[in-house]
Amino acid sequence: MYTCPPKKKLRQTSITEMLKKPLSQEEEKKKHTNSSSMERGGHVKMKPAGTSSTQGGKSVRGKERSIEMRDVLANAAEQRIQSAGSQSVKKTMMGIITNNTEDREWRGVPLSSLPCLSADNLNVPDVVPSPDHTVLVRLPVSPGTVPLPHPSSHSDTWDQCHVRMPCSPKSQYPKNKDTVVPRWSVITEALSRKINSVEDLERAVLEYNSRYISKWKFRGLHHLLEQEFEEEERASFFSKTLPVMVQLALSLPDLVTRPPPLLLQGTTHSVTLSQMQIASLLANAFFCTFPRRNAKGNDTEYARYPDINFNRLFFHKEQRSLEKIKCLLHYFQRVTTKPPTGTVTFTRQAVLPRDVPKWEASRQSLPSLHVSSAGLIEEATGLLQVDFANKYLGGGVLGLGCVQEEIRFVLCPELIISRLFTQVLDKTDALIITGCEQFSRASGYSSSFRWEGPHEDKTPMDQWGRRLCQVTAIDALHFTKQPNIQYEPFYVNRELNKAYAGFKVIEGSGGIPTGVATGNWGCGAFKGNPRLKALIQLAVCGHIGRDLAYFTFGDQQLRDDLFTMYIFLKENNVTVGELTQALNHHGYRGWSDGSDLFQYVCHSLGGSYDSDTDQELSKDSADVRVKATPDVKEAEDAAGHPSEPSQTKKPPTDIANCFPEPGRTTRCPLSEEKILQVLSECDRIFENEKAKKKQGAGPTSDDSSHKTETQRKMEEQESEPRRADKTTHSTSDSNRLSESPRKGEDQKSELRRPDKQAQSSDSNRLSESPRKGEDQKSELRRPDKQAQSSDSNRLSESPRKAEEQKSELRRADKAAQNTSESSKLFRLLDEYDRQMGQAPHNTSASEPRRRFSLLEGAHRKHN
Repeated sequence: MYTCPPKKKLRQTSITEMLKKPLSQEEEKKKHTNSSSMERGGHVKMKPAGTSSTQGGKSVRGKERSIEMRDVLANAAEQRIQSAGSQSVKKTMMGIITNNTEDREWRGVPLSSLPCLSADNLNVPDVVPSPDHTVLVRLPVSPGTVPLPHPSSHSDTWDQCHVRMPCSPKSQYPKNKDTVVPRWSVITEALSRKINSVEDLERAVLEYNSRYISKWKFRGLHHLLEQEFEEEERASFFSKTLPVMVQLALSLPDLVTRPPPLLLQGTTHSVTLSQMQIASLLANAFFCTFPRRNAKGNDTEYARYPDINFNRLFFHKEQRSLEKIKCLLHYFQRVTTKPPTGTVTFTRQAVLPRDVPKWEASRQSLPSLHVSSAGLIEEATGLLQVDFANKYLGGGVLGLGCVQEEIRFVLCPELIISRLFTQVLDKTDALIITGCEQFSRASGYSSSFRWEGPHEDKTPMDQWGRRLCQVTAIDALHFTKQPNIQYEPFYVNRELNKAYAGFKVIEGSGGIPTGVATGNWGCGAFKGNPRLKALIQLAVCGHIGRDLAYFTFGDQQLRDDLFTMYIFLKENNVTVGELTQALNHHGYRGWSDGSDLFQYVCHSLGGSYDSDTDQELSKDSADVRVKATPDVKEAEDAAGHPSEPSQTKKPPTDIANCFPEPGRTTRCPLSEEKILQVLSECDRIFENEKAKKKQGAGPTSDDSSHKTETQRKMEEQESEPRRADKTTHSTSDSNRLSESPRKGEDQKSELRRPDKQAQSSDSNRLSESPRKGEDQKSELRRPDKQAQSSDSNRLSESPRKAEEQKSELRRADKAAQNTSESSKLFRLLDEYDRQMGQAPHNTSASEPRRRFSLLEGAHRKHN
């Protein structure tokens, strides 16, 4: 079982102590000066939950159960007392937060205030050839001209560390059964013929992919060009665009004179290419020329890479696939009409295990936040723009996929070439692309996606020809089958590490770290919780030192909830480590659907998401922001809450029933007297045990007398079955031993005297008559009941009796400790567990009432 790590703001002290705690002078001052500002939760110093001051024979399980039950009671009591008027307070709080922002689509700091890429802030590494950076263009780059390739002449490499190029002399193709020819010659011959239709194009492509003649069908491309394109558009494509695309593809040996290296798992490496080099590579992907990239199966060479040839895209006739083809055809039309002059850098960034942050120990503060329900990530110019990636880069961009990543890839087709050389992302890998250009505009999402026309990208360039645009591709985990496991600390930690790999500033970058533009990462088909992913990304940005721009894609409720949560965290100076601890503690409960995530995090950090009023508070001990409410029922009536319990069905977890859901009643079906009665007992026990620990070793005389009395009680209640099997002599010995530990040695010596006398008597009797002595010896050896009870048997049992007496002493000490104040709670919990085991399982909203009724009954029984 997990217990909250000790920290300054976590509420695990008792509700009664918190209610009675007086305000400090500083808090009194804040109370008078800040009474109109947004309320925050009270902060209470606490004892670490993972420790106990009690001493003695309590098991670890007993300690854990007591602490767990204490937390359950405290949380339930706080909710019951604080739930009154929560909705009215929340309305007031939201009114303060959104003051003068009713007509704004964003909250927080202005987007323009976040650091971004600019000529004065080049937060990117230089383009310099090195063992960790492969540069395939000649430096320096002249603005406005197409960069020349590097090296100047073709240099072939055919191995497992580089892309296997279709123009490589080592790429062979079987012409017939007995003849093998260079693959590039077959490609050149096939594409050099005139192509006037989709059928001609398909025939040419299958000429060097003959094994797929019966499998590849270009139905989607045929439908687009023959049915959706106007006659003029179709004629322009086959007469103008396609011939130039063929020329661009066949220029590959002249444009890309060296095969790009493969970006492998666990490595950090960069590759810089010119936009024209990328265009030539993409033209070859369009004509499906890359060798060994079509085979499927786990044992194939490129099984750990995405596919790159366009044959799958041409197959599908769904509208979203046709719209993606439109984007790509427009791209080729643009680059063949006016060759681009820029460069693009692809950086695979891997975080080694030794470099992974210790998240719960991070003391970094949270960053500035801009959260908006309008706008798109790609519109956040100059920020690090997050691609919600698949671990196989691009996801379904060449298939039926059409969500955030696929849309970004077809709007910026230069991103697609990353599929050629990027191995599947590992758990701490990310791909960062610097300098890509956007060529198209689009609308819609998934099945509603539509190409809307050309886009003129006016983003400025750096001195190496890269546009000041940076995209980071990070893949979230799939939670489609088990959405609830995403809250477990293991998976939260994985997402933290993945985001860290993507947000970490690339080594060698200058300037100020730019802000991160992101949104609901992994929250579509992957079933991630937007609120959880928002807090994860917020924590990572805080640790790294980047500000955050969060786009909710039209979700105004998420925008407001996230900003309210952020205000609470900042007002309470919550660190990245404390936020991570709260997320982990939320996940350790073992079950969650995420509906109470924000409420739980706020509560565990010392506040309440629906901050409310406290019951029976004097003016001196009232919260600094909220008026005290003398009666809970009156406060509920004032807030318009019905008095009957909520009917929301939830699992009987320790916190799920302690926070209201939107539109639900907030009254807890427990009486505060019942809960506070047990809480007060818990507090008294913990305080007494704490005082005993301070006093040092040894009990007082009062404790000794108390132990003597309680030992008799425990022997009557717990040792009755064992005492029935003992003789009167052993029982009296045990009683004498348990009366006073100081008499233990005297009692042991007394017990030895009868044995000595028995030995002396035996010796005398044996000396009287040899024959009689022999008979007595033989009788002592007989294994019957009479011999076992004889004096000789007592001689052999004396050491064993000594051990039994020591055990009796230990049991007596344990019995005395078991009757101490702290053991009352453990026995109470034992009785509670027993009754819970006999009771039928129930997960309805009445479960808390039944649980605490059982607890109260157990409490009465043992007191």
